[in-house]
Formats: sequence, C-alpha cells, structure tokens
Amino acid sequence: MALLSSNAAVAAGQGMGATHYLYAVTIATITVEAAVAAITTTYGGTVVGINSTTDATCYVMVEGGPGGAEATGGIALTATFAH
Repeated sequence: MALLSSNAAVAAGQGMGATHYLYAVTIATITVEAAVAAITTTYGGTVVGINSTTDATCYVMVEGGPGGAEATGGIALTATFAH
C-alpha cells in the first residue's frame, strides 16, 4: 500500500519496498514454473505477482534481489522500478 504525504502527493519510493523488476516470460521457451524457480533461487527475488500462466507471454513482478534473470532464456526484463 502506498504511503501518502500530508498533501496527498505520491513519490517514488513509496510502496512495497526494494527495487522491483517486471519480467516477460515466453512460455514457448520456458515454463512459468521454471522461470519463477530461476528468479527466486538463482537471482534471489521474491515473486509478488503473475498475470497469467497460459498466455503466450506472461508477466512476473519481482521484488528485491540483484536482478539479472533476463540472462535465462525465455525471460526478458521489461521494466525496473527503483527508488
């Protein structure tokens, strides 16, 4: 949940905490399960959301960790949210 200042302005850094990564997973190349395993065990991230497990491309939102999961085939870094 975002924290609001007294003037109700929202600023970068409010919200869930650490740096976040949005990854696109191409399930023709890697399963969502294998992508999540790589993201959490190899790259130390915490998965906070997955939009689908059946679309041709699904999106995985990751909190924390050093990033770098895009080094795994079928996983592409779409956006980084840092503060």
